[in-house]
Amino acid sequence: MLSEVIDGFLPTINRKKIMNGPASLSRDGIAFMDLGAAHIRYRVVGRGKQTLVFETDPPIVIEHYDELINMLKDDFRIVIFEPPGFGFSLPSMTLKYDIDTMVNLIEKFLSQLSLGPYLLVAPCVTAFAAVALAQKRPDLISHLILSQVPSWEQMLKWKVNRDPNGLLGKPVIGQLLLQFLKRKRTPDWLEKALGNELLLAPFNHIAQVAYSHGASFSLASAFQQFLKGPNPITGQTRQPTLIVWGDLDKSHCETCKHSSLELATSANIIHIPEAGHFPELETPTAFVTHLNSFYRGTL
Repeated sequence: MLSEVIDGFLPTINRKKIMNGPASLSRDGIAFMDLGAAHIRYRVVGRGKQTLVFETDPPIVIEHYDELINMLKDDFRIVIFEPPGFGFSLPSMTLKYDIDTMVNLIEKFLSQLSLGPYLLVAPCVTAFAAVALAQKRPDLISHLILSQVPSWEQMLKWKVNRDPNGLLGKPVIGQLLLQFLKRKRTPDWLEKALGNELLLAPFNHIAQVAYSHGASFSLASAFQQFLKGPNPITGQTRQPTLIVWGDLDKSHCETCKHSSLELATSANIIHIPEAGHFPELETPTAFVTHLNSFYRGTL
């Protein structure tokens, strides 16, 4: 489809330049894994026995995680990866953005990494693929932490509120709009998402630097292909699960937070009053406290 070509054209023709540039050199432990439909950018750091996996929430990239890594690296092995089609996880011109494709790619990535079983931390929309993967591969995913994610029905309402004119939902038009407007849309989104306005400038700076080096932002394709149709989560989630809500996230003012339990009925829900849409990055001390309590309570 033309939509996938638009998202994948520049990353494809510039792949070697991007992968040999700052995207691979900005931090130690960064690497790329070729999965065919996308090259996954990830970082491995730390020396603990348990592996924590953080999937970034676009436009967040690996470079946003420095403070959190410093708090965790002595106790855990940490893997951070950018989802296919976002950041420097460069999409091909044939990458599909439906949930089945995303689940299969993440499964392949984590399996080939061979550092599991994993405690997987998945934010917002990515949480649905994380839950689907956990149900499919309980041997691969031992624990789940989900943040800023309600039920599927509530998430579809959230999608409409993020795109009230429906432009991102229009194939080709949505992709072209973001090719030209992602730099402007990013600070607008961060202003609504962050709980502390003092974080807006540093968070936006990191994202803008990533764009200048070729980072992708295939949000329109995710809106069109991932966030549609019936609820993809139909089974039971058996892994210990923690659900985290940052209470200052203005994008979720109308969301029913309790509906998160539809993803994992036995999960615990905790609220971080000072955090917005990115609780692990905005309030890392509080997040690490909850993470440690949750993980140690399952041992």
